[in-house]
Amino acid sequence: MNRPDPSGATAAATVIIARDSACGLEVLAIERAKGMGFAGGAIAFPGGKVDATDSPEGPAFAGFEGLDPMDATGRVAAAREAFEECGILLSAGPPVDPALRAILRPESDTHAIGFAELLIRIGHVLHAGALRPFARWLPPHGLHKRFDTLFFVAALPDGEVMLADGHEAVKAHWARPADLLADADAGRSSLLFPTRCNIARLAQFETAADLFADPTLPPFVQPDISADGWLTIPDGIGYPYTRERLENMRRT
Repeated sequence: MNRPDPSGATAAATVIIARDSACGLEVLAIERAKGMGFAGGAIAFPGGKVDATDSPEGPAFAGFEGLDPMDATGRVAAAREAFEECGILLSAGPPVDPALRAILRPESDTHAIGFAELLIRIGHVLHAGALRPFARWLPPHGLHKRFDTLFFVAALPDGEVMLADGHEAVKAHWARPADLLADADAGRSSLLFPTRCNIARLAQFETAADLFADPTLPPFVQPDISADGWLTIPDGIGYPYTRERLENMRRT
């Protein structure tokens, strides 16, 4: 595979929020609104574009010193999107009144308030270690929209409850990775190629502890497009699902 080339791509970040259940590892999956310009109607993880204000500066952030700037802003963006889309705060601090959450979510979503200001207002601190790098995905050149996306994993903090925003995330639910794959295979849901690959990788772990103990270095993946129309990623980087027909990706 050629060295990934991020030129022309938009920086984005996604967070896979994990918890344990009686059935094993579960992750938070959202259904994107069908009218959205990218991946409308698809099952995904909370995430979106990195905003100009997603800078980990000031007392609301800890442990970001020395991180690569893209990594640092990506963690902030992922935490912000988790709150905006699913109502989950990955930061640490006192309990936040539901009425205040209801005020702050749309303010954050419309950029009326930056995430640093939001955290200070609720007395929270976002620790860099709350989000662990999982992968970086970059679409090949030639696609209409290209997002240079950092994937992170995070544990569901105690007391946090998922609530879809009903706007970008029209639905949200906890599911075993294997069940998300089964739903897609049965035609009950739609998955983009990177999402499917990452869910297949998650399905290898039985518990959240197993996931967070994974020693695999976060890969930087840019799929190749073969002459006969296959999207492929390299073997040996932690992914059991490595190829898909290009027309399937375009259809989703």
